[in-house]
Amino acid sequence: MTEDASRLKQRLRTIGLSDPAIDAAWPAWWSEDADASASARAELRFSLARKLGLDPHSLLADSEEPRFVWRDEARFKHLSGEDEREQAAITSFGTALGGYLVSATPPSTTRLEGSAINLRDAILHSQPYVRLQDLIGLCWSVGIPVVHLRVFPCPRKRMAAMCVRVGDASAIMLGRDSLYPPHVAFYLAHELGHIVLGHLAIQTVLVDLEEGEPRPPYGDPEETGADRFALELLTGEAEPRVLPASDRYTASQLAGAALAASRGLGIEPGTLALCFGYSTGDWARANAAICRVYSSPKPAWTVVNATALGQLDLTRVPDDVQPYLRSVLGETQPA
Repeated sequence: MTEDASRLKQRLRTIGLSDPAIDAAWPAWWSEDADASASARAELRFSLARKLGLDPHSLLADSEEPRFVWRDEARFKHLSGEDEREQAAITSFGTALGGYLVSATPPSTTRLEGSAINLRDAILHSQPYVRLQDLIGLCWSVGIPVVHLRVFPCPRKRMAAMCVRVGDASAIMLGRDSLYPPHVAFYLAHELGHIVLGHLAIQTVLVDLEEGEPRPPYGDPEETGADRFALELLTGEAEPRVLPASDRYTASQLAGAALAASRGLGIEPGTLALCFGYSTGDWARANAAICRVYSSPKPAWTVVNATALGQLDLTRVPDDVQPYLRSVLGETQPA
């Protein structure tokens, strides 16, 4: 790598961008030979700016600090020490990525309408309960792309999920990793709640930085509304208490009770165990039960992004953005 490219990467690091984000955005065509061309050096900077949400003019002038284009467009939930640079990096990264995801999503003639119960009933016409893959399918059917980020804008990966408004469209980006689907299903339903309830009408980005277990929100009506929407969509009740909070339950017994009750209640068994943890705060038992509900662990992001890569039409975005999206979705790792 030439000294000039090294210096450019260092400038991007100084504003809080992570190496994986920079590497994913770095175009594959760049070489030492390209560094000898003034036009290629300019195109490199424009390419990075488009993908990372930066002002390209601030990259062209080596003496300037790179500037984020969308630094004040987001509302952050559960802030805990993120400084203004981290917030600006997350906002601009998510806004730029959301724009590309919406552009690559084939238009849908179906509109997202109805309450959580209406959407739940529509799913239950063909499924015994609402699963992660059903929520993914619902979103794509109404033109809302859903992806699970494998590259994060900041070195500290603390983003559980974000939703972005792009014109009249929206995109959902998940960040919470799990080997089992119910946690990711809850965050997806929560972000869908933000969209349906109109929480993106003023702010164009909502970012949930909570990295622990889902917990009842306090003092934030938007979070309360999105949680209630998610629980109603997943369980049919905004405040489900579907399994008794009893010290008599071992993790194995809780898993057995969830499996036995799931079809009768119309609630996915892992979600039943999740509701136990959500309502009691006993996440040790809830998570141990979730592990016993499923036959084997499988990273939930693979399910989310396999669907995304099958749904996105990457010919609808610029050529240099296509490998970037694939890297962000974990299909290929940046070199």
